[in-house]
Amino acid sequence: MNKFLDKRVKPGAYTIPPPEKSSKGTAREFLDECAACWNALDEARRKLRRSLMYSYGDQWGDYVTDPDTLSQITEGELIKKNGKVPLKNNMIAPILSNIDGQLRQNLMRPVCVARNQSECKVGEMMSVAIEYVHDINELEELDADSMRMLLNGGMVAQRIEYGVNPSKDKRDVWVHSVNPSRLFFNANLEDVRMWDVTCVGEIFDLPLDDVLAHFGTTPEKKAFIKEAYSYVSPFADINRSVQGDESKNLTFYSASRKSLCRVVLGWKLESRDAYYWNDEMRGTWGYLPYNDESRRMLDDENEQRRSANVGKSDDELLLINYSFATERYWYYRYMTPHGDILQEGRSPYWHGEHNYVLHLFPLIQGKLGNFVEQFIDQQRAINRTATLIDFIRGTSSKGVLVVDDDAFESMSREDVIDEYVRYNGVLFVKLKPGQSIDGVVRQYNSGASVAGDFELLNLQLRLINEISGVNSAMQGQAPKAGTPASLYAQQIQNSSLNLKGLFDSFRTFRRRRDTKVMKTIQQFYNEKRYIDMAGVHYSEESKWYDPQKVKDSEIDITISEGYNTPAYQMLANDFLMDLFKANAVDVKTMLENTSFPFAAKILEAIKRNEEQAAKGQPMEGIPQELLQAVEKEKKE
Repeated sequence: MNKFLDKRVKPGAYTIPPPEKSSKGTAREFLDECAACWNALDEARRKLRRSLMYSYGDQWGDYVTDPDTLSQITEGELIKKNGKVPLKNNMIAPILSNIDGQLRQNLMRPVCVARNQSECKVGEMMSVAIEYVHDINELEELDADSMRMLLNGGMVAQRIEYGVNPSKDKRDVWVHSVNPSRLFFNANLEDVRMWDVTCVGEIFDLPLDDVLAHFGTTPEKKAFIKEAYSYVSPFADINRSVQGDESKNLTFYSASRKSLCRVVLGWKLESRDAYYWNDEMRGTWGYLPYNDESRRMLDDENEQRRSANVGKSDDELLLINYSFATERYWYYRYMTPHGDILQEGRSPYWHGEHNYVLHLFPLIQGKLGNFVEQFIDQQRAINRTATLIDFIRGTSSKGVLVVDDDAFESMSREDVIDEYVRYNGVLFVKLKPGQSIDGVVRQYNSGASVAGDFELLNLQLRLINEISGVNSAMQGQAPKAGTPASLYAQQIQNSSLNLKGLFDSFRTFRRRRDTKVMKTIQQFYNEKRYIDMAGVHYSEESKWYDPQKVKDSEIDITISEGYNTPAYQMLANDFLMDLFKANAVDVKTMLENTSFPFAAKILEAIKRNEEQAAKGQPMEGIPQELLQAVEKEKKE
């Protein structure tokens, strides 16, 4: 958590100053409201924990009633108590790994497009800045983690801040992943676009030193914080390392460890009486507090315009029109578990919103779904069938030998057993008239009826792939003999359609996140900077970020296929090589636009030789190791 609400940042033009303090109740009342929102999501968090348990943990961890003691024990413990081995064959993890691989393979990048065609370079400049933020935040890895949370819990959130990141030791725009177990929001959501969010926030567990660093702005404030968290133990707790116990056992008012301080961040969409004004001259609008000072300021501005345009009626003048209205605005509070306010204020961002990006999928008439939950029953049936087959195999007769005791008068039972299992053993049998050897010695192998169980197991394995949409074709498994290549390609394409809704929904989440990142960059990047992170795909001019050019520009953002996919790079390199062979481009143009790993070094060597030739100095030539790299690349 960064101290992103920097009071030194000036608000944008025509932004209304924040109100003094909220009049909607005490901080304790708002804290209880946040707690109610968090408690309302208890069922969603329970489903998330259960899905994670089946995806990556103990698939026999569901609790059942012990018929002997009537106590609650896990299914695995009950199976062991009955003398069986709880087997499991995790079919969910490979499905999630396949989806994760498809997400990473189809790399996407944000592209900013200026609404005014004359400002296309501004759009490129903004695209470079967002790619830079993607790189320093390692958003590819962060998005993969968010996708896993979306698959297991149906909800995902990220937090965008501007401030100092201690891990990176620099001040910039940072994107943080939000643990769904620590997230809360109003649970009456029905809009899939999240336009009906009125309360959102997060609970943090921080060391006391971090709380003092974030909020202890004065000696008096530091003393107040130490007193508020005087109950915190300075000694570290001994917990199981990285086993998820803290997220599993969270409560709202208490920290997960005795050595940590609970801090609650809550955003609420509040309202107040205000004047809504519309300036016809400047084409701007906004709100002012509903008081005499605001009314007098608006009337004075209109009088000045009338004085400057004597003889014109009000209908001919471009005045400021205003009327009574109810203003809605986002207000944030950092609070202790007792309701003490550590920091509060109106949204400091130019976009006027909270700094969270929330996404729920699938959300159907206000009910949150879960991707993994829909085939947990098939996973349970697979585990139960495998355990049943193993139990039948373990309790059935295997190679039982039946011997006529009267036929071996000259041999003891131990001798018969030893001779039967010995290589080249000899058994002395005394047959009765008309008696065959089969009637004396016979071996039985139980024909336990497991054939139907194997068919049931294969059925469940097939169903779990069909329900998830990740079938054998998408997993890259070899097709059956005689399957035409065209049919196999069609199966792969059709299987990808099953997950198209999931990936498109996640792309929408990323677009909303990148839009909020773009607005944060526009607000806080207030100095020129050179960002050489975009490779060869943008002009040199676009790599110079100029805050004055992007400040007042209206920019839209889209998500398109990334330039760093292997397929795109191979196609681009082949196309450039064909142009070079046809003498359509020179070697410098080809090297500037190609993605060969050695292209930059060769281009640098060529430019250095040109400079030396212009000065009349002998050229050095291209280094031999680079030429060898070129030859190696051609062979590959």
